[in-house]
Amino acid sequence: ATKESPFVNSLGMKFVPVPGTKILMCTTETTVAQYQAAGMGYQAPGFSQGSDHPAVNVSWNDAKAWCAWLSKKEGRKYRLPTDAEWSAAVGTSTYPWGNLWPPPNNCGNYAGQEMRGCTAAERQFLFNGYNLIGGFRDRHKFTAPVGSYAANQLGIHDLGGNALEWCEDWDRTYGTSKLRVMRGGWWGIAIDYNITSACRTGGMPDARRTDYGFRCVVER
Repeated sequence: ATKESPFVNSLGMKFVPVPGTKILMCTTETTVAQYQAAGMGYQAPGFSQGSDHPAVNVSWNDAKAWCAWLSKKEGRKYRLPTDAEWSAAVGTSTYPWGNLWPPPNNCGNYAGQEMRGCTAAERQFLFNGYNLIGGFRDRHKFTAPVGSYAANQLGIHDLGGNALEWCEDWDRTYGTSKLRVMRGGWWGIAIDYNITSACRTGGMPDARRTDYGFRCVVER
């Protein structure tokens, strides 16, 4: 597989090589439709989503079970990326879009000015309140269809936004803690540190939140 000619599986998911690793990474986050294909049930977040939006309210355990289902279905080894593999995919720039703050409009799905237009019913989902990136717009209040924004140099979309992404590893920064590593920003984040390429978040393996999603990799 190459960036120009990705591996495509039976669900239509596209996978490209990540230099320095032995995996192919999905070019997009796992979608609602792809997640539902496993018959595991989907806990809708409450805000409006299409079938091509990233699946959220997905725990680490859920994501592991989904990868196991897909591995059995396809006869290939699908899993979550390791922290190191995710780092190799996002690259070495300060932010997923480059080195300068603030982000340029429509470079990814973060806390944009669209959120000012939230209805009273939608405001319940803004657990950061109206902490928005000044002047930034991305066309979506909450999640966006995967692949809505430009891919990086490897051909991978949304490493920096839309949904946080579970990794395989324990979070080493917390020693023997049960937390698992999560990488990437999400649709409601506005703090520059939390959007850096290197930022890591820890999550309990059974936790489900409306910013928790995942993408998978396949071993070559």
